[in-house]
Amino acid sequence: MNGILCVKDATSAWEVWYDRLTDMAKDGFKQPSRVGNVVGEVLNAVTVIYNPKKGMVHSPLRNLSIDYAVGELLWYLSGSDKLKDIVQYGKFWEQISDDGETLNSAYGYRIFKKFDFDQFNYVKALLKRDPLSRQAIIHIKDAVDTIDYPTKDVPCTVALQYHIRDNKLHATTFMRSNDIWLGFPYDVFAFTSFQTLLAMQLGVEIGEYTHIAGSLHLYERNWVKKDENVGKGADKE
Repeated sequence: MNGILCVKDATSAWEVWYDRLTDMAKDGFKQPSRVGNVVGEVLNAVTVIYNPKKGMVHSPLRNLSIDYAVGELLWYLSGSDKLKDIVQYGKFWEQISDDGETLNSAYGYRIFKKFDFDQFNYVKALLKRDPLSRQAIIHIKDAVDTIDYPTKDVPCTVALQYHIRDNKLHATTFMRSNDIWLGFPYDVFAFTSFQTLLAMQLGVEIGEYTHIAGSLHLYERNWVKKDENVGKGADKE
């Protein structure tokens, strides 16, 4: 199953995908994964959000932790990979740190520091020089030459790409894997925020946001009846 979804905001996107995935669960879909059974999956799920200024999911079915979302975004913007900086917002990070001090997937560190240059400033400079460039790409997941998992914390995001067309900054996020319950809503908020920041610094308008997930899925542990979801949130705390 695959699909393209075009919606006005992040809330609409989340609710539509969640409904589709829970329908699969109700139909008996189940497949194993290294971190738990999956009860719904859409391959190559493309989500186009027309108004990324509304990048936070506000749904009675999914009461996100605003504190966590903002804390995670600030952690990314700081460029830190330190566990101590993010664990105050989400204790679950302790479970996936390889050394108890740093985090391999820390997106901010990978964007601003890991590859020995600031990729955010690189794409900004590139788009200032050539607004029609197709090369404004930030790489997040690095290549590894082993089929074994070298870390418990493999980045889910592969790359970010930006285009300016008609004086609007359009952003595309490429994900290898995205969990609808935890990953998708927080990732969309973070990356639409990066898009907004870059647009402001470039002096252009905010265009569309596109989120492409190679696998968009729902874990069995997160599949609960909709009325049981109401009021749940802060699950990363």
